[in-house]
Amino acid sequence: MVKVCAIFGGSQGTGKAVAVSLAQKGCHLAIIAGNLEVAQTTARNLGGGHLALSCDVSSKQGFEEIQRKLGPVDYLVNAAGINRDGLLLRTKTEDMIAQIHTNLLGTMLTCKSAVKNIIQHQGEVLLSIQALFTQG
Repeated sequence: MVKVCAIFGGSQGTGKAVAVSLAQKGCHLAIIAGNLEVAQTTARNLGGGHLALSCDVSSKQGFEEIQRKLGPVDYLVNAAGINRDGLLLRTKTEDMIAQIHTNLLGTMLTCKSAVKNIIQHQGEVLLSIQALFTQG
């Protein structure tokens, strides 16, 4: 039976590395990123049968479409995050709020959406990664 994995932040960095590994193991992937074109390129480069989506992880969306197109989600990988690095005194309040919404709330919301589905379908894994300081 083919496993379905939703990878938030799967179009670059650590999320993309996880996507490559899971695709090689035969999983059907939903590559979810803020930039749809980049997600589509990543999904295409991984081979057939993968889905590319764009969504804001700080809002509840995406799981219904993934399940409709690929089936129940067995694995969740949370690798989405933003970094608005700067000195605290110079950091805008809006940047702090954006980081909290994406890095904390986004992780919590995607986990909340996935956990119920994973338990109902006896899925196996929920992985949350925060790699905010990347090159490239």
